[in-house]
Amino acid sequence: MDSSFLIGFHIGLGLLSCVLFIKLMIQFGLPNHPARVVAYMVGFCSAVYLMGLAATDLGLMTPWMWMKWRPLPLITGTLCLLLQTIMLIGNFSLIQQKVVSRIPLMAALLCFAFFSAYADQVATIFILLGGIFLIVSVRKARYQKRAYLKMTLMFLLHLACVYSGWYSIYVLGQLFLFATVFYLFIFEHSFGIAALVDDFKMSLQEEEP
Repeated sequence: MDSSFLIGFHIGLGLLSCVLFIKLMIQFGLPNHPARVVAYMVGFCSAVYLMGLAATDLGLMTPWMWMKWRPLPLITGTLCLLLQTIMLIGNFSLIQQKVVSRIPLMAALLCFAFFSAYADQVATIFILLGGIFLIVSVRKARYQKRAYLKMTLMFLLHLACVYSGWYSIYVLGQLFLFATVFYLFIFEHSFGIAALVDDFKMSLQEEEP
């Protein structure tokens, strides 16, 4: 399998992430709830990162430009993922969620400014921390926990294949990204549902005399 296979794979992965992100927005509507805001940020960063990778493969973006800006969606998206796990196990109120949902972008800009050279390591740490937080939580967010841990497993298998040193194993590792993206958007879908439930509860409270 030559480089054209990987180019086609990256294009397919980028298109898949865009379709899933658009589907997420169509299903859950405007980002007027902090859970939706964070879910959309994760989906948007995933789509931007993977489409940027495909654009670089196609020569639409220079490798220098890609390496300069790729840390921003990578760090922002994974930091939002970490925030989501904290929100799941922390029982934040709606007001607290609104305040906390503003943090990832500001923190990501700081990481981008000072730690962009270590973006891959920082992103991996954020993902693993989120998994650890969910593992130690007891009887909380079981559905989200399963989706997140499956995503983390696929991501770790991807990393193991990428750093194996064998090209055929490296290609196999790229295939694990499909599963990673799939479980990622399942996890984000659960946040959209949680936002709808909160909206429904608030509407019931407003209708009470």
